[in-house]
Amino acid sequence: MANAQPVRTSAQSELTAGYYFMLGRHLETTGDIEGAIAAHKRAIELAPDSAEVRAELAGLYARQDRAREAVRTAEDALRIDPSNREGNRILGSVYAAFAEQSRAIVAGDDPATYASRAIAALEKARRDGVFDIGLDLMLGRLYLHSGNTAAAIPALKRVVEDQPGYPEAAMQLSAALEQAGQLDQAVRTLEGFLQANPGFSRGRVRLAELYEKQHRYAEAAGAYAQAQAADPRADTTTGRAAALINAGKPDEARVLLQAALARTPSGDPALLYLLGQAQRQLRDLPGAAATAQKLASAFPGDPRSLYLQAQVLQDKGAKVEALAAFKKLMAAAPDETSFVYEYANLLDETGHPAEAERALRDLIVRDPEDADALNSLGYMLAVRGERLDEAVELLKRALKVDPANPSYLDSLGWAYYRQGRLDLAEAPLAKAAAELPQSSAVQAHLGDLRFKQQRYADAAAAWERAVSGDGRSFDRAAVEKKLHDVRARIRK
Repeated sequence: MANAQPVRTSAQSELTAGYYFMLGRHLETTGDIEGAIAAHKRAIELAPDSAEVRAELAGLYARQDRAREAVRTAEDALRIDPSNREGNRILGSVYAAFAEQSRAIVAGDDPATYASRAIAALEKARRDGVFDIGLDLMLGRLYLHSGNTAAAIPALKRVVEDQPGYPEAAMQLSAALEQAGQLDQAVRTLEGFLQANPGFSRGRVRLAELYEKQHRYAEAAGAYAQAQAADPRADTTTGRAAALINAGKPDEARVLLQAALARTPSGDPALLYLLGQAQRQLRDLPGAAATAQKLASAFPGDPRSLYLQAQVLQDKGAKVEALAAFKKLMAAAPDETSFVYEYANLLDETGHPAEAERALRDLIVRDPEDADALNSLGYMLAVRGERLDEAVELLKRALKVDPANPSYLDSLGWAYYRQGRLDLAEAPLAKAAAELPQSSAVQAHLGDLRFKQQRYADAAAAWERAVSGDGRSFDRAAVEKKLHDVRARIRK
């Protein structure tokens, strides 16, 4: 008769499972991955009701990029104990990684569902009242990518406060704040981070982009310059030059662009296009025309050469020729909507108002939130003095999309002015003029408002700025006559 085997107690079984659990961890640290997997599987055999040992094996699979096995094993652990934190952490982490890559873990899966699955699992992995930087950062990113900025912002703030030198957290928090419409806070977040970490070039570029959204173009140009100084490999010339042009500093932009082109013997279409824009702003129309021709010769398929040529013709007052050039441009780039705004304006100026309006309304039908189209049509109606109530509504819609845009503010103020609602015109026109001091058109509008308000000295000052400004989109002779008349009135 064989010797009877002693009956194992539950405690003895768990102890043995614990041994293999620890052995698996040890073997993983030595690089024996298959041995570690075998040890964890043995632990599972000995403790089949333990969620913890399954979660440990799931973590090992995840660290080895064996996503399918990690998910399957984590789900096994959670079937035993749905609240197991490690199982939820592993499952959520794997889903989060594949959600960012838009890759399926298993054939037939929809990666679009992974973010919500990851969030559900990671929220269960949290401990109440306990800060976990890894979890909060992962959840913050998932909330952000899911559009839940209300949840993303506090999670990411905790990470930034705990790790103020961690660039990814600052970038994510800034993005969440921007998405939530808190642009000023987004800027301050990056400014604060960069003050302590001045060498973070990517953060400087992102800050420059945010400054541009605030129409703080001079500061944007400075941020682009600092980004390149921090990392000379990061060529920010085009961004910096565009910001300088928008800031009313075309002379600085021209110097920067000419130096960059001298280093690029084969030429660069973006640099040439921006050089032409700087030359236009400097009223160097022969130079701009030559640059447009050079762009067309070197890069014949680039529609920006046609656009620049059309703009130069318009600047010269050759509106019929400019209209023909724009029509050629529309045929060459029918899907490029950004050219339509000036084309429509030129159509209106050359006696084709119905065609101009139709071109802009077509854009709005395609995209009801096309702020530039809404602004262009609203301003066109305001200039004509037609359907002014509709003009105001169109311009309010444009400002809902981009509330701080000074050009849109000017358009709305001018529509109110044309309605005779001077009290409502005051705030948008004053703000637009303060933000666009070099815009002849905007300063002329403010001058007209000040004259109607009988603030004659202020009207004269605004018209003087208009005359010395960029010279675009305003009637110089008419403004000079107004300026002469108001000066005579002031002297009386």
